[in-house]
Amino acid sequence: MEQKKYAATAFVSCSLRHEDKPFVNYIEKILKAYNIKPFGTVGKYSASPENPAVLMKKNIPFADFVVICATKRYLQKDIHTGQVSFGLSEMIHVETGIAYAHDKPVVVFVREGSSTGNFIPNITQFITLDGTREDFLIKKQLIFSLLNNAYLITKGVKDELQKNKALKIAGQFAVGGLAIYGGVKLLEQIFRSK
Repeated sequence: MEQKKYAATAFVSCSLRHEDKPFVNYIEKILKAYNIKPFGTVGKYSASPENPAVLMKKNIPFADFVVICATKRYLQKDIHTGQVSFGLSEMIHVETGIAYAHDKPVVVFVREGSSTGNFIPNITQFITLDGTREDFLIKKQLIFSLLNNAYLITKGVKDELQKNKALKIAGQFAVGGLAIYGGVKLLEQIFRSK
């Protein structure tokens, strides 16, 4: 059986709780429809006997970008304003920070009614979804735009790395060529003076 070739891989940062599974599966279905392979989720796609945070730090650099599935975890209340919100798991914030530290594009899908906190809206745009077909159809173009731009950023980074690698090899070749040329000229001078 031939394996599908994906255009990109996305580390999926999500809750593994049973009640969040339908939303996470929904987002992964969207990713696959856009030819993006879900990858690296600790406890879902990757397991190890080491600390989960260590595994996150290992997996995220191998992804092209990170997709956050933002679902409610905690009831939060601002002690000054009294405003109540439903916040994300702290591990999703950690994975977002790791992605940001590795200069990975971060794509965020928020389950309606969930609060992203303060960090996520300052590093990326996000799309709120309610899980219905109608909502998806209304936001389909916006979802494509967000995923496509994340892919283009990733492609640009990869192209830049390839270009830098080629320049480094060319530079090493030039330095090696100059060293050989200089060695030959030095030998000519030594033998000429004798």
